[in-house]
Parts: sequence; structure tokens; C-alpha cells
Amino acid sequence: MGEGMKQSEIARRYGVSRQYICQLAQAGGHTPLTPIVAENMPWEVPSELLSNTIYKALRLFGHWQLDNEALAEASLTKIRGFLNKLERFNQVVDYDPSYPAVPGLTNMPGFAYVPRVESDENFVFRVREGVRITPVGNRIWRLPEGGL
Repeated sequence: MGEGMKQSEIARRYGVSRQYICQLAQAGGHTPLTPIVAENMPWEVPSELLSNTIYKALRLFGHWQLDNEALAEASLTKIRGFLNKLERFNQVVDYDPSYPAVPGLTNMPGFAYVPRVESDENFVFRVREGVRITPVGNRIWRLPEGGL
């Protein structure tokens, strides 16, 4: 964590559970990224759609925006692909439970890449009525200026 190790790696090294390491880290003042990202998502998404590939890419992006050294190279590769789609095709992510799954693009319904419009500013998602943008979300859900 502080030295770039994941909680699971620390747990294996010392023969304890990852949950125990998480408890120790929180007691020591460490704030995990997952709840911060979850609390600042722009939509309330039902649990059955949380495995959607676009949603997972967005969540990884949020983690990276909070701590760009917290992710493994495989996750960074996924974020690069996600940002490449957004930038190359001038798109944003939108959530609507009626969006169908698109084979080869997303494994489940609910999320889609849609054309960027002016009101989206430099957010990675469609800015429209019903979308929640918190102060933290205002910072983490924007396209990075210098790229990855």
C-alpha cells in the first residue's frame, strides 16, 4: 500500500487475511479507494449491472484518477483502451437500463458509448438530468489533461 504493495500481497507475506490487513490499514488512517469511487459514481446502478464491462472500466478509471500508482499494469492497459475509445470516437459513457448489450463491446445491458455533446464538457460520462456530480466526482470523472 504505502510501498506499492497490494493488501493481498501483504496478507500473503504475513500469513493473515486480506480483510485483516484492510482493518489495520483503516485503523491507521488509510482510506480505501473502492468506497470513494462507489460513493461518487454519477448514477445509482443496480447490483445486477455492476459486472458490465463499461461500468468496470469507468470504476477502474476512477481508481486511477484518485491514485495513479495504485493499479497493476493490466488495469492500466484497460484504462488506456477505455480512454482511447472516448477520445478517438469523441464519445462518453451513458447509463440507461434500456441500453442493450453489444457483443464485442459490452457484456451486459445498461451502459453504452454515445457521441459527446457540448454539455458533457470534459467528463467521461453523459452530463444530463439525473446524473449526480459530487465535488469529488467533479474531479475524478474528467478526461486527464496529459493522458495516461
